Amino acid sequence: MDYKWFIGIDISKKTLDVVLYKKELQKRSPHCQISNDVKGFKTLINWLKEQGVKLKHTLFCMEHTGIYGIELAKFISNRANYCFESPLHIKRSLGLTRGKNDKIDAFQIARFCYLHREELIPKKIPSKTMLTLKGLFNERERLVKVRTIDKIVVKELSCTENNTCICRAKVRINLLSQDITIIEKEIKELIKNDLEIDRNYKLAKSVTGIGLVNAVMFVLFTNNFTSISNARKYACYSGIAPFEHSSGTSIKGKTRVSKLANSRIKVNLTNGARSAVINDPEMKLYYKRKTDEGKEHGTVMNAIKFKLITRVFATVKRGTPYVKMRQAG
Repeated sequence: MDYKWFIGIDISKKTLDVVLYKKELQKRSPHCQISNDVKGFKTLINWLKEQGVKLKHTLFCMEHTGIYGIELAKFISNRANYCFESPLHIKRSLGLTRGKNDKIDAFQIARFCYLHREELIPKKIPSKTMLTLKGLFNERERLVKVRTIDKIVVKELSCTENNTCICRAKVRINLLSQDITIIEKEIKELIKNDLEIDRNYKLAKSVTGIGLVNAVMFVLFTNNFTSISNARKYACYSGIAPFEHSSGTSIKGKTRVSKLANSRIKVNLTNGARSAVINDPEMKLYYKRKTDEGKEHGTVMNAIKFKLITRVFATVKRGTPYVKMRQAG
C-alpha cells in the first residue's frame, strides 16, 4: 500500500491525542484531542477530512494499551489501515527525546509510523470469538492466581494462622475451583462453535505436553495462527529463542534468551515441557541424553519448549494430529 498520510494516536482511558505527521512541520504537525468514544471517533474523521486526508491512503499507528484501544480499532478498521506497536519498540527506535506529554507522545508515534512505513504490517481486528476467548482466559488466569495464594496459606501457614482463617481459605479454594471449571467449560464450548479455531486448537492439543491452557495461548497470541505462522517467530516472542551476546574481541558472552518476551507464554510452556518429559518417551530420552552429556537443566528444558512449539506449528500447517514416532527403550 502506498501511504500518503501517517497518523499517530496516543491512547488514554478518556481521551485520544492525534497527530497528523508532516515532515516539513515536524513537532508543529497538526494536532487535536478528542474523547475516547464514538462521538470522539466521528470528530476525528471530520478533522482529518478538514486536513485533506483520504483514509484509504492513510496508516494509523497506536501503542498497545489493552482494552482502551479496542473500540477505536473497531471504528478505524472499516475505514483505513491501522497497526498496534509495542511502546518499548517505539521508544527505543526514536533516539533521544526531551520532555513528555500526550501531544509529544502522539507526535513520536506518528513519526515512528512515517519512518517505519515500509515495515509496519496492518493489523486486523480479532473476531468476536477471539475477544470473548481472551476475556475468559484472562478471567481464568486471575482466579488461578488467587487460588494459588490461598493454597499457600493452607499449606505453609496452617501452624501460624488461626483455624477460622484456614477454613475460609479452604472455602475460597473450593469456590474458585468451581468457577475455574465453569470457565474452562465455557472456553471449550466457545472454541467448539468456531470451526477454524476448533481445528487448530485440537491439532495443537494433540502434541504431548500441550494441554488446554497452552493450546488456547497458541490460538490467542497468534490470532489463530495468522499473525504468527512461524515457529521461530513464536519462540522469539515467547522468550525461548537464544541470542548471541558478543562484541569485538573483549565481550564473548554465552548465547542467552532475551527478557523482552511474553512471560505468560514462557511460564506455561515450562509446565508443558515438564509434562512432555514425563509422558512422552522421546522427550524423556532426549532429556536424559542431554543431561548425561552435561547440559544444564534449564538449557535442556528450553530446547524441549522449542520442540513443542515446532511440533504444534507443524501439525497446524500439515492439518493432521501429532503422531508419536518413537517409543522408550
